[in-house]
Amino acid sequence: MRTKEASFVFACIAIITLGGLFLLPKVFKEFKGEEVIRVRVTLENRCTITDDAFVVLDESTKIKTPFYGKIAILRTERNAPLRLWMSPNFPQFRYDGEIQRAQEEMVMISDCNRNPRMDSVMKSMREAFSSKENKKDE
Repeated sequence: MRTKEASFVFACIAIITLGGLFLLPKVFKEFKGEEVIRVRVTLENRCTITDDAFVVLDESTKIKTPFYGKIAILRTERNAPLRLWMSPNFPQFRYDGEIQRAQEEMVMISDCNRNPRMDSVMKSMREAFSSKENKKDE
């Protein structure tokens, strides 16, 4: 009877210890603050619209930062989702670029002749439907 009790206590201690080892990093990660960085975004405008029509949209905070002389400077978390967006001052136009992850230095390209969403859909379709034999030939 003593052996069963000892093995039960040992099993409980082992389960609690293993659970702690797996959960402890997640708990620390939750309380650790995200690194806030200064992001400098350069606009490469390939559209016929003025540069003032574009802003950088921080998808996590929904804050829009305008460009001044093709440069937008904002503070956000590292790897926050940023997108090239139309300024609220130009409601007659619509443009929504692809999401890019925040880095200290970035270039965002506005190309009105190309649809970035359609490009990403086509790329995904090519990857999904290409055969292994085609990949060997490339």
